[in-house]
Amino acid sequence: MSDRHTEELADPARRARGMGGSVRRWWRQSDQFDWFTVYLRDRGLQRQWRLATFGFTAVLAALPIVLLGSPVGPDHTLTRAVAVTSAATGAGASVLWLRRWPTRNQSMIFNAVCSLSIAAMCLAMSNPYNGLMGCTLFAAVGGFLAYFHALSHMLVNLLVAMLCSAITAARLLGESGDVSLTVAALLTVVALNVGVPFGIESLVHTLRTDLRNSDRDPLTGLLDRRGFYHAVHELAVNRPDGICLNVTMLDLDDFKKVNDTHGHAAGDDVLVNVAVVLRHTCRADAVLCRLGGEEFVIADTDGPAKHAATVERLRREIVTVPFGVTASFGTCTVTADPGSARDHPRFVDRLIEVADAAMYRAKRAGGDQIHHRHLD
Repeated sequence: MSDRHTEELADPARRARGMGGSVRRWWRQSDQFDWFTVYLRDRGLQRQWRLATFGFTAVLAALPIVLLGSPVGPDHTLTRAVAVTSAATGAGASVLWLRRWPTRNQSMIFNAVCSLSIAAMCLAMSNPYNGLMGCTLFAAVGGFLAYFHALSHMLVNLLVAMLCSAITAARLLGESGDVSLTVAALLTVVALNVGVPFGIESLVHTLRTDLRNSDRDPLTGLLDRRGFYHAVHELAVNRPDGICLNVTMLDLDDFKKVNDTHGHAAGDDVLVNVAVVLRHTCRADAVLCRLGGEEFVIADTDGPAKHAATVERLRREIVTVPFGVTASFGTCTVTADPGSARDHPRFVDRLIEVADAAMYRAKRAGGDQIHHRHLD
């Protein structure tokens, strides 16, 4: 068999593996609440989103009360009580957005309350057709989850929507015997609950990828300052209690001599090589950034011993970069849970300030050294 024929046979297998890898990455992607929250905050859009979410939720919460006066609405004491409870919980959930921007957990509770309230309202309808068509409202919850949360959360909402739709469709078919009407209504519900959330999820995933690629230094390919702030904010908020968060500043010693002696092209070559050292030495999920000039910053969640070993390895590896440059390092470690401090806009600034001060102490001591600081 020729090599060309072998390659042609192997191509579909490679494509299948690549597709399988893409599906796995899509399934495993993390919750999007933190980065999208920062995205909206940086653009001054949080207030508009809060008011829009409050208004939309409040209107939906009013629907069960309005339908109490309709002959197709709840017509028994129990179903009327369910409708009133559904309206009250929905109204309570809407107030959350009127007061302030919620935390991730509060947002998850909000979505769960909305999903269960919609299910209760649909099942309480005396007319099963109205109940089935009311299941289209799950698409709004799914769309919100697509913006702010993970794929698994969307699928749970979709499961609730499909279960509620199946119950109301069975009621409609049993009472009317109209197969065509039932199938048409059910297809409408399924199309909206699949199309809207997954369409938004695809758009937001693409937006996130583009934003991350745009927040990069063109010379080294590392994150720039804005990208670093966003990435570390996610890292800090997602960090479990008791796990270390480390920020390491490094500044190349006497870098100006390289530019003055060998030219700016040589200086750029040194910066690119330092970026390669950072990528090869730091853990895969570390946040790597070139702040500007010859300053770099790293964030990771290693324990104290492993972090110290990594920084020492970095110090030794940078000495091997062309033109014999060295670097001064300053590290800042947070080990105790800072609670609400990590949600503060200046939390990342404070970590960088402490690491920067430690780095300048290393530089004043002669360079090619590491100074550690711990932030309570």
